[in-house]
Amino acid sequence: MTELVIKAIKRNTKPESYRLVVLDNASDGDTPQMLQDLHDQGLIDELLLIKTNLGLEAARNILLNNATQSDYFICVDNDCLPPPMKDGQDWVERLYALTQKYEDYAAISARTQIMIGTGNIFEEADKAGDDIVDFSHPGGSLRIMDTKLVYHVGGWERASPGRGQEEKYICGRLHEFGFKTAFAVNIRTLHLFGLPDTDRWGYSKDMKPEESGHSDISHPALTQGDDLKEVAKYCGKELADDYGHHIG
Repeated sequence: MTELVIKAIKRNTKPESYRLVVLDNASDGDTPQMLQDLHDQGLIDELLLIKTNLGLEAARNILLNNATQSDYFICVDNDCLPPPMKDGQDWVERLYALTQKYEDYAAISARTQIMIGTGNIFEEADKAGDDIVDFSHPGGSLRIMDTKLVYHVGGWERASPGRGQEEKYICGRLHEFGFKTAFAVNIRTLHLFGLPDTDRWGYSKDMKPEESGHSDISHPALTQGDDLKEVAKYCGKELADDYGHHIG
């Protein structure tokens, strides 16, 4: 998934729109070497390798404090594919345009294809033709954030074991300071769930729900694995076939 997401970012984003920084949170196996290879190929601008898994919040804070060089930064989880170009604009340009249009919003995430546990929060926005829909804690699905504001509220400076709560924490801090958060209605990301050799969230079947940070709930989107035809809409047939070959 990580390799596919990085290659899709390269494919779907103008070179001048972004600088990609990847933090490897003490992964094992061949992942560190895979990331180094992608860095050497020019797909990753900066690669940070740490030897101890510090958790998601700490990883976000390391990136905020050591790798953010612009007024806005985007949190990209390694299981969310960016959409292709639309009308000559890439997904970064489109997200940035929303931040300029809605100045009181400090964080806006791309729309995932399914919202587990919340119902369809986009129904009324789709009918009304709205650009964004308010949400208390949009996650790391290509979430654009105002760098100065995140610094202002203290970033992710807290001790927190495990993972899965970073969006609630940082968005809660932004709300405390009077800022809003939302999902983009028309900028869609494809959340990958893996194929049948993983659990319903794309994690090893040996992992317990509390270890991955996800609840062991039942939903049709989590029982069938990724549709490679749908994946191909986001990253092209060649990358989709390669993804299917590696995890199928």
